[in-house]
Parts: sequence; C-alpha cells; structure tokens
Amino acid sequence: MKKVGGIGRIIIFAFLCTGAVSPGELCAGKPFQGYAARHAEEQRILEKALDADPRDHVAATRLGEVYWQKGKKKAAIKLFRRAIRAAPEYSPPYFFIGKAYFFEKKPEKGTAQFDIFERKMDVLISSDKSLTDFYVSCLYHMSYLYSTLKRYEDVAGGYKKIIKIKPDEQKAHYNLAVGYYKYYNRRQMAYKELKRAIEIDTNRHLSNKAEFFIEYMRKNPDLRYTEDISFIEE
Repeated sequence: MKKVGGIGRIIIFAFLCTGAVSPGELCAGKPFQGYAARHAEEQRILEKALDADPRDHVAATRLGEVYWQKGKKKAAIKLFRRAIRAAPEYSPPYFFIGKAYFFEKKPEKGTAQFDIFERKMDVLISSDKSLTDFYVSCLYHMSYLYSTLKRYEDVAGGYKKIIKIKPDEQKAHYNLAVGYYKYYNRRQMAYKELKRAIEIDTNRHLSNKAEFFIEYMRKNPDLRYTEDISFIEE
C-alpha cells in the first residue's frame, strides 16, 4: 500500500476540488458548458491515474465523486469501496459511502459509516488543522441527514463538534439555538447560542435573524402557543 503523505492537503483536495460552480454558471449556456468540460477533463485525468495505479485511493475517491455527480451511482459506490480497501485509514470514502446509503434509503448503514468517518477524523484533526474546513463541511451535511431521521441528539452533537473545532462558527451557534428551542424547549440555552451568534457577527444577515429570534422568544414565552416558527430555520 502506498504511504499517505500530507494527508490533510490530500483530503481537502479530494473533497473541495470539485470544480464547484457558481449560481450564475448553473444557468444554461456557455458557462455551464465550460463547467461540464472541466468535469470531463478531470474525469479523464482521474481515470488515467487509476489505470496507472489501481490502488490510488485519492483518485478513486475523487473519481467516485465525479461519477456520483453525473448520476453513475453504482460506479461511484464501487470506487468509494475500492478506496477503503486500498487505504482503510483514509477518511473521505467513509463519508461518501454514508451519503450513498442515505440515498439508497438505508440510513442505519449510512450512520454506521458516518461513525467510522468521525472516529478517524477526530484523530486526524488533532494533529492536522488543515482538515478543519473539510471536517466542518461534512459535519454540517451529516447533521442535516440526521435531522431527516429526527435524531436530534446527533444533530446537536454535530453542531457542538463544529463549535469545538471552530468556536467562531456563527452558523453552528445559530443552528444549535434552533435545536434547543424547537426540539428541547431549552430557551436559556437557545438564548445563549443566539447571543454568541450575534457577537461573532461575520454574517450580518444571520445576526439579524438571531436578534429577531430573541425578540420573538421574549414576545412568546410559552412554546406551546407560538405561531409558525419557520422563519428561524437556517
């Protein structure tokens, strides 16, 4: 097996270098054609890399992402599993396999993969801070998927972990406040997280929502008789 070098940089490349497209590029026309061309070129490069080294787990993971985005779900899953076999210590494939299980309506298998992913990432993050943005992005996505299962403890756990990794992550404080208020009726905890979100103030729109949320709680002291609270959702 190849020794993994610079794993933080490799993971970030595998997850974030997706040829991300801006909202404008999603419109029909030449920009979208350029986006498709970039993905086609990336696919050719990755397929060539795997032909040269079938155990290249980074290339297998990234190619799996490309296939997934193109709707080749089964081929993508095979590549994620191939990456795990080649390098069991490499974290990203477990996350992508977990997402795939959710897509296949097998959430219990998906959460099992997420558990493996978190254990491995918790070890890596302690020694390589370059993994921070990658891990935070994954935790947000996992929290969303847990919310679809109404596993609110896991949702809150994801936001708490994000805050532990990045104490000034405003969105995580806000989302945690929503959970405390909406699912646990822990108004004081919600208030605390909202105040923290306002103090951070990296996103004024979110700060304004937090301020409005606090005012709403003051005017509606009994959660049982509140009106529609869809406005608080982030």
